[in-house]
Amino acid sequence: MDLSPYASAAEVHSVEGRVGCGKTQRLVEAVLDLLAQGVPPREIILFAATPAAACALERRLKAVVPLEDLPLVTTLPLYALDVLSSPQAEARTGRRGRILMGFEERLLLEDVKTSGVAPRRLSEMLKFFYRSWADLEPMSGDWFYDEQEERVFRLLVGSLRHRESYLACELPRAAFDYGQRFAHDLEAFRRDYVLVDDYQMASRASQCLAGLLARTALLVASEPCARTHGSEDYPHFSGIEELVAANPNAVRETLAYSHLSRVVTDAVNLLAADEALDARPVPCACTDQGSCEAVAFERPKSELTGVVSLVSHHLSYGARPQDIAVAAATRQWAARIAQALQAEGIAASPLSRPSLGGDMRHADTCRAARAFTLLRLAADPEDPLALRSWCGFGDYLAQSALANAVASGDAALSLRAGVAFADAPESALLRQQAASATTALAEAAEIVDCLSGLRGSALIDAAIVAVGADDDQGVALLRAAAKDAGEQATAPALCDAVQDRVLSPGFVGDGVRVGLPEDFAGQTACVVIMAGLVNGLVLPRRYFDPAQMERDKRPAMLAAEMAKTYACAGKAASTLLFTYFTEAPLAEAESLQLKIHRVRLREGERVCEVHPSETIRAITGVSYHD
Repeated sequence: MDLSPYASAAEVHSVEGRVGCGKTQRLVEAVLDLLAQGVPPREIILFAATPAAACALERRLKAVVPLEDLPLVTTLPLYALDVLSSPQAEARTGRRGRILMGFEERLLLEDVKTSGVAPRRLSEMLKFFYRSWADLEPMSGDWFYDEQEERVFRLLVGSLRHRESYLACELPRAAFDYGQRFAHDLEAFRRDYVLVDDYQMASRASQCLAGLLARTALLVASEPCARTHGSEDYPHFSGIEELVAANPNAVRETLAYSHLSRVVTDAVNLLAADEALDARPVPCACTDQGSCEAVAFERPKSELTGVVSLVSHHLSYGARPQDIAVAAATRQWAARIAQALQAEGIAASPLSRPSLGGDMRHADTCRAARAFTLLRLAADPEDPLALRSWCGFGDYLAQSALANAVASGDAALSLRAGVAFADAPESALLRQQAASATTALAEAAEIVDCLSGLRGSALIDAAIVAVGADDDQGVALLRAAAKDAGEQATAPALCDAVQDRVLSPGFVGDGVRVGLPEDFAGQTACVVIMAGLVNGLVLPRRYFDPAQMERDKRPAMLAAEMAKTYACAGKAASTLLFTYFTEAPLAEAESLQLKIHRVRLREGERVCEVHPSETIRAITGVSYHD
């Protein structure tokens, strides 16, 4: 019988409890106990669900632990990247410790499309592969459903290995496999005490990696009925049961009392007891009465104004902006709320998600991505990832035929020499792409020569000017990374700084935090406002259409959305507000993809009736029935 990947040489202690029961505080107290016992801070590591949650946890520790005694707080994917970035790992795996940026991943997918598989089928296969990586599936042999799957998987893996890079979703799996194969190399990254918050939000690979990293003790905190996504797209909710089953001496501790205010605890209990989640209520241990209210507004615009008024009201009564969190139904709604707050002079801190994007087929729309690729070439002129990216810019087919020839060894790319084929290419398309790539590489070589000797912001600015990049979000990301790295930073250090920013989305500043419900994992706030809770924004319109979604698939989607609402509501220490609107003009309702319950003609305007979201039916008493 194969040993479970959850089996750990360390003692396992599980802290379980509903949202608001103090699981994170229990981890903080465990750190204080370890430090009091003389355990060196270097031998303690804490893993949070998201980079934003890691920042919040680090702030909590800084309030009670001297700076020199502060242990490392990070996420499992980021730590996996550290493992894979070590010289030993890079030498053994043949891949560098880096992930593909958004535009580089899109170019990878262009290469995979050459398999000839229909786009919809290919999309399904890729999701299956990514999920299987996260779940530690074997990924070989008869595991594949058919020969087509195996061919596409080989093409995907071969393209990644040629790029000497990783997809973000495969980092924990790759680090776990590496640690099992080369246990001696992993020893430098293991710690005596490993603590994991929101264990249920990690992928199976991340959960097993945490057990592999612990020498003496593994302490995990988990939420039994949370079914919400965190930093990874593949949370493994049953991991705690597998962990306990694989370690018979594991200790399970249950926190049975809520530390939220009484009224908020009652509201969270109502959400948890809804048939979609069916969780037991927990008693309240807090003396604060608190408040909870579902506030209805007439139209979308009036709800935005109302949210601003609610925030202003709490600020006028002494709340600090950082004590208030606004969880919006969608990214679009969050952006509108942040803009409305800033228009009224209220500091807002929307979740920052820096990225490098644009349409690779049109060079003018992806200039920041091209500037970053120049940085990669300045760091290593023969970097296969950067060479492939540079050749793909501005080409409708992204030079994917040439890229596959390079990956298979039939051709080679060089910044100075251009394209070289092992044998004369028979394909006219390959000859055409080779000529285009040679011209592009010659242009890049000239620019890289001009970048030689530059460092820090001067190097970034020179790359930006070379491609004529506009002052957009991508350029702002590059300049912020230059500031992080310092004026003497070399091209490799600048590339690492850009990667660090892309991998660490978070709330910037001390304003009112604005994001999606799942963005508030690991966060706390005195006041939480959940906005835009209407059918269509929270549950998609297809949920309500039997022609688009089978009835038997609805409960799982509703449970997932309910869990997001429930988990976010539990971040409110004293005040919880749900806001929604009851009608919308037909044109706006269609643009927002709302679930329209009835349309009326009022004073020459078509107005739609809108219901509050099913996820707060336990609070409002309003439920959808088809």
